Amino acid sequence: MRKRIISAVLAIIALIFIMMQPPFVMGITVFAVSLIALYEFYQSVRKMEFYPVRIVGFFSCIMFLLYIISYSYESDLIETALGVLSRAIFQRNIVFLIIYIVVFYLMMQLIFNKRNFTLDDIAVTLLGIIYVPFLLSFVFLVRCMDNGFELVWIIFVGTFSTDIFAYFTGKLFGKKKLLPEVSPNKTVAGAIGGVVGSIVCTTAFGYFYVYLYAGIKIPAYHYILIGLLCGVIAQIGDWAASAIKRRVGIKDFGNIMPGHGGLLDRIDSLLFVAPAIYFYLQFFI
Repeated sequence: MRKRIISAVLAIIALIFIMMQPPFVMGITVFAVSLIALYEFYQSVRKMEFYPVRIVGFFSCIMFLLYIISYSYESDLIETALGVLSRAIFQRNIVFLIIYIVVFYLMMQLIFNKRNFTLDDIAVTLLGIIYVPFLLSFVFLVRCMDNGFELVWIIFVGTFSTDIFAYFTGKLFGKKKLLPEVSPNKTVAGAIGGVVGSIVCTTAFGYFYVYLYAGIKIPAYHYILIGLLCGVIAQIGDWAASAIKRRVGIKDFGNIMPGHGGLLDRIDSLLFVAPAIYFYLQFFI
């Protein structure tokens, strides 16, 4: 428990420092985290003798980084050489060409790889790309929205409060197992506590910080709904990661964070929450 708390505190301090920097620092951080988490995912599936093409996955991380930075700084870069380059790379036909090359390369592996490369390996390669860099990129997209500095914190508040309340509520009151075949430690009480904790913390953060302090006039009922959304989706993200780990026969994706496992173990809930918050803000606010 002590290691877990120390690691969490250090991670929060690092997060606050990164958030206080210009947005491109978060973009680079998202890129670095994507690389590490994707590596952990690919290493885990090798336990079941799947052999993803890691170079394709890592290449996708680079492309996501370039895209989200060029997208977010489009107005600032429009008259620069970097702006011209980004528009040239990310025009529709070039994007389609990149996708075509990736698929072509994977099929070439299927044909000519002397090892027994299979369709499962291709599927796992593509799943890793969608699961990690694609979903994680929504954190940066929220950061670059209008009032993104204030709003992006909702992702972290909703995710972390769900995890914390689910953990301690389950420890104190959890008796009835929720999904023993996926994760033996998940309880009904923990799931309910996670949702309630997310609603309370997200609403409090939204009202006192975003609404009163930052002056962003979003009605309070939106934070209640966002808290509910985070509380449910964060746990589904956690369960999805648990299901993957159970399938491949591992306890953690890595050991980069003492007491927490790998980076992917720490962001598994956030991966699903970030897109949900992004689309909620886009469609309803």
